Amino acid sequence: MRTVLNCLKDFARDKRGNFATMFVVMGTTLLMGSALAIDVARMFQVHNKLVFAVDAAVLATTQGLTLGDIELKDAETAVRKYIDANLDERNITAKTVDIDSIKVDKVNRSLEVKAHTLMPMTFTGIVGYDNHRIDATSKAQFSNTEVEVVMALDVTGSMDSKIGGRYSPTKLSALKDAAKLGVKTLFEDMDSGDRIRVGLVPYSEAVNAEPVIDKISTTGVTKTYCSGWWWNQNCWTETTYPDCVRERTGPQRFTDAFASPSAKIGSSEYSCPNAKILPLTASQSTLNNRIDSFRADGCTAGHIAIAWAYYMMSSKWNSAWPTDSKAADFDEPGTSKYAIIMTDGEFNTFESNGHSCSSYGTNLSEDYALGLCSAMKNSGIKVYSIAFAAGSSAESLMKSCASSSNGSKNYYNATNEDSLEAAFLEIARDIKGLRLVN
Repeated sequence: MRTVLNCLKDFARDKRGNFATMFVVMGTTLLMGSALAIDVARMFQVHNKLVFAVDAAVLATTQGLTLGDIELKDAETAVRKYIDANLDERNITAKTVDIDSIKVDKVNRSLEVKAHTLMPMTFTGIVGYDNHRIDATSKAQFSNTEVEVVMALDVTGSMDSKIGGRYSPTKLSALKDAAKLGVKTLFEDMDSGDRIRVGLVPYSEAVNAEPVIDKISTTGVTKTYCSGWWWNQNCWTETTYPDCVRERTGPQRFTDAFASPSAKIGSSEYSCPNAKILPLTASQSTLNNRIDSFRADGCTAGHIAIAWAYYMMSSKWNSAWPTDSKAADFDEPGTSKYAIIMTDGEFNTFESNGHSCSSYGTNLSEDYALGLCSAMKNSGIKVYSIAFAAGSSAESLMKSCASSSNGSKNYYNATNEDSLEAAFLEIARDIKGLRLVN
């Protein structure tokens, strides 16, 4: 017994193994602390990469929504695509990221995305903590600015006349310079989120709707042909569908109803202007090239151009327009729509009643134009008008068509190339000024 007690006392006094014992205890603690530090560092790394991927996806998608490259119904697909593209396939992969929610707020025009990933833990799995959830949320607002402008421009035969003396430019030449100045002003100094698109409706005694003629219902032109001698003739009828259109008759004549079988657009037999309509586009060069191609010819049926300016800004016609030219709804938050109507003389053609370059067609064409101008203004389109050395009848019509605004000038009477440029410049600046407060 004494021997046992002596051994215990000797063991208690012996300090030679203390360091080893302390090393085992402290080493284990340090090892676990280091392992945890490694996992925490990985958590921050994965979190940063996930946040970056989600932020990039939201920004890219909202930019697409702003520019019209992505439709609202495709937002979720776009977010998924952009998130996957921004993952590095090392610490975080497309397969390990789940998108919890994608909320598109049409009223506030915002996009919010929530996503998460489960990061496998390296060392803490020893104590049963195998995965750590990492969340990321990102929200952005797509542009509150969406501007649609359509210019109805006169390319009738009178536009080929000189403004002043022998060496003065033609009216058409002055119009080309002024219209391109207006386009330039609209597109310069744009904010990154702005979406501005401009369309063109050149007109004479008809409107050349060739870009969309195959996508709309028209009346067609039916003619009878006969062969043989009068006592033994063989006659037949043929219906053709030309590119040029006249006014629509019937109950839909003053509406933006789509050209369906029950609301057809009239086909024109009159001389078709060479210049075709150009649907809404954000390409300044495309607009300038089309304006430069204008040639003057024919009589004046401006009411048809006003109708097509209305159609071009109506979402009811989106099945006819190219994807990048589809119009926003009239009540879309943040959307502004403007029509610029220009003529150098009185409207004198109304094909439905057989009047071409005739005073008999003036009242019909002007009444039709006033009905359409009223409908556009009631839809929320702000109408600017320009009479270019046009005479009293055209001036009166343009005044009546223009919108009425407190303290804002919407009708312009241009008498020469300088005042025409000034009119387009002031209108473009007015549109940009209104755009900044939308």
